Amino acid sequence: MCVKWQKREISNFDYLMFLNTVAGRTFNDLSQYPVFPWILTNYTSDTLDLSVASNFRDLSKPIGALSEARRKFFNDRYTNWEDPEIPAFHYGTHYSTPAFTLNWLFRVEPFSSMFINLHDGKFDHPDRITHSIKDSWDRCQRDSHDVKELIPEMFYLPEMFRNSSKFNLGKRADGTMVDEVVLPPWAESPEHFVLLHRQALESDLVSCQLNQWIDLIFGYKQRGAEAVRATNVFYHLTYEGTVSVKMADTPGQKEAIEQQIISYGQTPSQLLAEAHPPRHSIMSMAPTMFRRHEDDLCMMMKYISNSPVVYLAANTFHQLPNPTVVGVAQNLVFSLNKWDNSYSYGASQRSALSMDPSNAEGQVSLPLTADPQLATAASATPIARRHLGDSFDQRLTVQCSNFVTTTDSKYIFACGYPDYSFRIVDTDTEEGAKEEDDEEEEVDVAMMGAVFCMSTARCVRAAGLTTSQKQLERCALQEISTKEDGANFEKIPSGVQGFAVAQHLE
Repeated sequence: MCVKWQKREISNFDYLMFLNTVAGRTFNDLSQYPVFPWILTNYTSDTLDLSVASNFRDLSKPIGALSEARRKFFNDRYTNWEDPEIPAFHYGTHYSTPAFTLNWLFRVEPFSSMFINLHDGKFDHPDRITHSIKDSWDRCQRDSHDVKELIPEMFYLPEMFRNSSKFNLGKRADGTMVDEVVLPPWAESPEHFVLLHRQALESDLVSCQLNQWIDLIFGYKQRGAEAVRATNVFYHLTYEGTVSVKMADTPGQKEAIEQQIISYGQTPSQLLAEAHPPRHSIMSMAPTMFRRHEDDLCMMMKYISNSPVVYLAANTFHQLPNPTVVGVAQNLVFSLNKWDNSYSYGASQRSALSMDPSNAEGQVSLPLTADPQLATAASATPIARRHLGDSFDQRLTVQCSNFVTTTDSKYIFACGYPDYSFRIVDTDTEEGAKEEDDEEEEVDVAMMGAVFCMSTARCVRAAGLTTSQKQLERCALQEISTKEDGANFEKIPSGVQGFAVAQHLE
């Protein structure tokens, strides 16, 4: 998963959820609820520019050490600690506790009932409950007892900001009634806030430093000397392994330990003992169209006709006597390229492969051997025995759905011809057999329209074209079984007029 995140195959949100799960965090336990970082610092502007670095929090520092003044305060506490029984710490509270979690979510059930139960049958004091995103952020920057981080719902649940149940939440000391959460000016609604907040989480300015926050919460800066240097040491009972109900000698001690866990929260399990690798830059992950990528690309192949490849079939099963990769270009030229199942990636020098037979690079060990019929042809002359015949209907765009191959690569089924037929091409002899629209004895359904989509066994889309239609239409088609009456048949469904489907048994 780490590699997938580095390669940007999964989102920041999904990766953080994965780390929380592996570290023992769960939505079923308020004392071990998933934890997410504060990522923004701008909760006052009318607009939010996600390309401005000053709008984002420094994720290399804990929430309690973002300002130099607070960092100095907590470092002084740690340095001057003198209690012989309790180890020194920076923070006497935690970034994730049941009280903090319920304070975010108490406007929606079942958290409303849980919040009321936590406070002896009533809501907490109006000055202490979540009233405004900006106030919550400001409190984290000035209050030595508030170093809380966020929860996943802040990035996907707009309902948590609404007082849909119309709870009477009281009046603050300044006379302000507490109702729905006051959002930043740049958020037009709870949905808009969640949208921008999620976009900020997935932004490059967060991606490039999220690994440093992971080091603080799940990694090597969670404990020990690195945690001390990072101003990231919490009360000792919050760490895994330092407290257990089994340590209790009496029921009273057991209850005290349980209350301790509920009050202080718990630090996630430590997942990493060394620095978490950073995410790849989006520039390095962009498609490298005009240059080779030596880390991933083992070879390149190009048709001499300079026509784009629209269909590929990798018939490379080990059981086949001649594993082959079949390719069809937009100009209906096809190739049968031999695949080497014994090829080992990285075992030989990687190289580009040219169709020019005089190119010495064509002789190096590669997983794919170019079709000799194409390798010996000239780009200015027709390619013998490697063309699918007549041109397709001009109203069609040649694409992968026009072709199907058999597993042994001996036949190519092509559709899209202007005479409303589909054709079976013998790849060894390039002889084609047409199934005309009036030859009903040879097919299950008469071909009364132009066939332009085919598939074996699993057909995703099929449709038909009549002489009066001006444009192509598509329709969804359910999966077709490959077995019938106990015998194995390979079925070739094809689209016909009126969106009917013809199944042809081979």
